[in-house]
Amino acid sequence: MAAASLTTETSGQTAIARLERLIAELPTRAELPTRLDFKEMLDQMQAAVGREIAEVRADLSAVGTRVARLEEAAASHISCTANPDLLTNQRLSDMQRRIDDLENRSRRHNIRVRGVHEGVTEVKEFLLGAFTHILGCPNLPYSAIDRAHRALRPRAAMESAPPRDIICHIPDFALKEAILLKARIRRKWRFANESFELFQDLSSHTLTARRELRPITQLLREADIPYRWGFPFSLQVRRNNRLIAIRAPSDVAPFLAELNLPPTEVPDWELLTGATPSADKPARPPRPQKSLRKGRRAEDRLLADSQSTVWQDSQNVAA
Repeated sequence: MAAASLTTETSGQTAIARLERLIAELPTRAELPTRLDFKEMLDQMQAAVGREIAEVRADLSAVGTRVARLEEAAASHISCTANPDLLTNQRLSDMQRRIDDLENRSRRHNIRVRGVHEGVTEVKEFLLGAFTHILGCPNLPYSAIDRAHRALRPRAAMESAPPRDIICHIPDFALKEAILLKARIRRKWRFANESFELFQDLSSHTLTARRELRPITQLLREADIPYRWGFPFSLQVRRNNRLIAIRAPSDVAPFLAELNLPPTEVPDWELLTGATPSADKPARPPRPQKSLRKGRRAEDRLLADSQSTVWQDSQNVAA
């Protein structure tokens, strides 16, 4: 624009100088400036002004394009920040799925046994015999089960209440898969007068999600559509060589529409697993733990007292 202004100013000055020169030569000229002279001067000025206007228009067009791009970027940024809860919930959902996957990976060697009465205290010996019975193989070594314990919750006060599950860890992954593969033949097994079921040990988040998706799996079974569970958590269906999956509650509606299934309401399992304690059921305060140092001092004191009693008895006997 500066160059255009300079050119216009130079052309205008040239035309004015020419006009002044013609006027100064009037006494010596035989004729006055004609219309053609004025027309040439006006044409020169119009051409210079036209070039300047064209350059200004080009600059304005470039500025308008840049402003439009900035407005688009600002609009996209505003759309992301206008609803911060949506972005936060999405990130929390991704984090929850990652944590759930890590927890399920830590449980991949576990088997959950359900239905064994609380009267069975030697759970490891019981499970070794039960797994040998299920596999129909020679007795399993004692090291086949690394550890076995009841579910970490208080024992039910009533005898009629369901017993706590038994969770066992099997280091040999192939052995654990062979047991679960045999367990799929039938739902309930019986050994040593105990009726029990075998399950893969899963996280609470995965169990909650599967429970809330039961209406969807029921629709899939009625429509004879095969499905499978994926890890990290997902409900997967392969249709026309394409994978259709539910990974979050927001995927339920598109999943049903893609498979031409009727709309079904499904609770948000992420809110159920991540819910905070309500006002009616406040969170329990942590239980105070005993000091190990005090316990050791008490044990040392009892040991010293017993030793002194033994020494006094020996002295009395000697006397």
